[in-house]
Amino acid sequence: MIAVFDQICAPRPDRGFAPLPVSTTAAGNMEALGMEEEEPWYDKQDLEQDLYLAAELGKTLLEKNREMEDSLQELYLTNEEQVQEIEYLSKQLEMLREMNEQHAKVYEQLDVSAHKLELTNQKLVQESKESQQKIDRLTGTMEALQNQVDSLTARVEELRSLEQLRARAEGRAIHRTVHSIPCFQELCGVGRCEDGAVRNLEAEQHSLEEENEGLRDVVAALQAAMCAERDRREGAERECAHMLQQSAHLEERLLVADGYRQHVLELEAELRELQQLGGVRGADRANGVSDTPTVLALSEGHAREEGAEPKGKGGGTGLVGPDSASVHKSCSDTALNAIAGRDAPGRKSAGYGPRANGMPGQGMSILREVDEQYHALLERYEELLGKCRRREDSLHHAGVQTSRPVSRDSSTRDCTSLVPPPSAVATPASGAAEGVDAQAETEEGGRAGHHTPEYKALFKEIFSHIQKSKVDRKSCKARKSNK
Repeated sequence: MIAVFDQICAPRPDRGFAPLPVSTTAAGNMEALGMEEEEPWYDKQDLEQDLYLAAELGKTLLEKNREMEDSLQELYLTNEEQVQEIEYLSKQLEMLREMNEQHAKVYEQLDVSAHKLELTNQKLVQESKESQQKIDRLTGTMEALQNQVDSLTARVEELRSLEQLRARAEGRAIHRTVHSIPCFQELCGVGRCEDGAVRNLEAEQHSLEEENEGLRDVVAALQAAMCAERDRREGAERECAHMLQQSAHLEERLLVADGYRQHVLELEAELRELQQLGGVRGADRANGVSDTPTVLALSEGHAREEGAEPKGKGGGTGLVGPDSASVHKSCSDTALNAIAGRDAPGRKSAGYGPRANGMPGQGMSILREVDEQYHALLERYEELLGKCRRREDSLHHAGVQTSRPVSRDSSTRDCTSLVPPPSAVATPASGAAEGVDAQAETEEGGRAGHHTPEYKALFKEIFSHIQKSKVDRKSCKARKSNK
């Protein structure tokens, strides 16, 4: 402005004005003053034009000053947003570290439970082998006792037949010699000897009958013991099968835990990428470049990854099945919901307010509309997650309630001390709950064959809204440039 004023006040040779020399006399000065009074050294029209140019230049400088103040204010707001975004990312990193520590603890507990189940399984197998050997020994003993009872019964029958023959022979001999007295006396002596022999035979027969009764009682007791041992063996086999099922279930849980660990690593890598993109995004905002395309590219990349994961799981020969995939999805959704619920007030109060205050009216309306649409979709997403959690909790409670009745047979009491507590493993009746889960998953799979899942439709809607907001912002910029 000073340079312009100097330019205006500088003498112009086209107007016939020249600076006076310093060595002029007083007479020359008087003549020059008289000439100046007669002929003015400035033109009024040129002076007005110069003043108009000075006014325009001052106005332009004021507008430039205001624009620079606005840009400085925007830079301050952008800096505050970057600081808030860094704080939010640090909170997410802390959350992910806590989740990783919790998963590590769960892995340790699962390893301990699997080791205990393996030891219990080995003990049950050993007990089953010992029970089988004992049953074989008791069966051999019972067969030997049965053979002995049969031999003793045959001997008793032989003794009874011999006794009947001797009684008949004695009756005939007495009938023949009844008329001869000497012979009768001799026969009386013989009869007394035979009476002693008969008494001895009766005593021996009585002892044999008692022994036979005792052997029958022993056989009955052995049969009862064999039945009890058979029941105990069946209970041990059932318990062994249940332990095998629990071991398979724990192996599946270990596979799911490995999936959790991979997902945590992916989230940490994504968080590092977001932290690296934070500085680039702040520089783009300072230069006037929108960060919506970057967000859109990231969201489309996540959508492609989510679309490629089910194909790899369904067509490949991986170890993780549909159950582990559903648990993996529910765990990731739970983590995202926890992070969003923890930091949602900060995003609502600090993430969008400063930018809305520093943008024009039309940009503010577009951002508010996009913000409202995003929060509406986020609420829908949280409702869907809540429904999924309630359904899983109901199935879990149903499995726990059906697993309450436990067999209290005497044959399984010896094996209950070797089984871990209910908090570490599932009960035998949890197979019913697993069947219900499998039936629900087959029904969901059949429904998914006819239409896409709700969360995919929700993500598509979010991406469409982001694309729409991007197009609206581009159209607004084009309109402003045309104007």
